[in-house]
Amino acid sequence: MLPICYIFFLLSNFTVKLFEKHTNKIINVIDKNLIYNNNNLNNNNNLNIYYEKRIKSKERIISKIQKYKIPYDIYGLRIIYDDNTNYYNTNIAYVIKNIIYENFNSLDYIYDDYIEKPKKNNYQSLHVYVVTTLLIEIQIRNSNMHNISINGSASQYY
Repeated sequence: MLPICYIFFLLSNFTVKLFEKHTNKIINVIDKNLIYNNNNLNNNNNLNIYYEKRIKSKERIISKIQKYKIPYDIYGLRIIYDDNTNYYNTNIAYVIKNIIYENFNSLDYIYDDYIEKPKKNNYQSLHVYVVTTLLIEIQIRNSNMHNISINGSASQYY
């Protein structure tokens, strides 16, 4: 079990600054690659991408550890895309995943594809893990998947 002092280190100002630095780099690489290499995806500005960063709270980390689970998802970046021509488009998630794999070190061991195999509650998303000086979980989903995970059958409140 992780000592409590290690958890406080993970959430210190130093690691928060590292998290900001690395997530900004990931966002810049994705934006540049989607614009430069995949103009066919972004014809007529039909693709909008939103980014959400989050750091798991101390309480959630401790709760996960008490369940004997390793908290791989302390640092997270959520990529939500909106394709104005096809609301249900899942292909762009895999394009973004490939951009991440081509430009960053990733851990395939803990990769999860909930788009191909959704959870029982209809949760869908790709979970990719990037190794920098921190381990960052990246969730990739379209706006439909995001709405279901926040307000629909996959939400905590359903």
